[in-house]
Amino acid sequence: MLTKRLLLFIISIVFLSPLFTRCEEEENIVPPKISEGVIHFELSYPYYEDAFMASIMPDEMEMTFKNNIYRNHVSKGGLFSSTVIADCNKETLILILDLGPKRIFCALDKSLANAMLEEYPTPDILKVSEFDSIAGAFCEKKSAIFDYLADGYDVELFETFDVDIKNSNWCNQYNEIEGVLLRYEIKQFGIQARMIATKMDTVAVNDSIFNIPKGYKEVTLERMLFEMDEISKSFSY
Repeated sequence: MLTKRLLLFIISIVFLSPLFTRCEEEENIVPPKISEGVIHFELSYPYYEDAFMASIMPDEMEMTFKNNIYRNHVSKGGLFSSTVIADCNKETLILILDLGPKRIFCALDKSLANAMLEEYPTPDILKVSEFDSIAGAFCEKKSAIFDYLADGYDVELFETFDVDIKNSNWCNQYNEIEGVLLRYEIKQFGIQARMIATKMDTVAVNDSIFNIPKGYKEVTLERMLFEMDEISKSFSY
């Protein structure tokens, strides 16, 4: 009787062990990263006091990515559109502005991009033992703490490694963050905007979207920043 029970026990171990092994393997499987697609962001202005002016400001942003290059694009009706194309391989940046009859762009190498970033305060990044799902992606929460209120409000950051963009934050003040930010805030020209990803589309991306459109005039960084400041002033009156 004991021999029979022992035999059944051994058979059950042999039979079940592949199942346990398979479960452990499944737990260790890392889902493939999304290599190309479009991430849709909701834009809001949590510290903007004029509700009417906030309502006419851009409320959406599209982030298109492929081959470690991404394009952030915002627009507001036919008033204007603004585009940033960041090549994370070469660490180059292209700023594009469409103001109707005035269409301009500015190309920056790493040194010029770093010079522009020197105008923005760098926060301390703190790890927080919290996780969330944003736009279907697994995210880790971190906090960005500024030394002074004039530098900006403290920010909750949510980064993901589900999107295949390496070094995605080389051109912003959160360059300590290794993953792709799906929730963050940026303060520019006195206006602080909050970006939260709402949807992620895994679609094929045409390489041409990362090209400078025809009909745009190249200008200096100083001229580009002047034009962008003029736009922000128009929302401050």
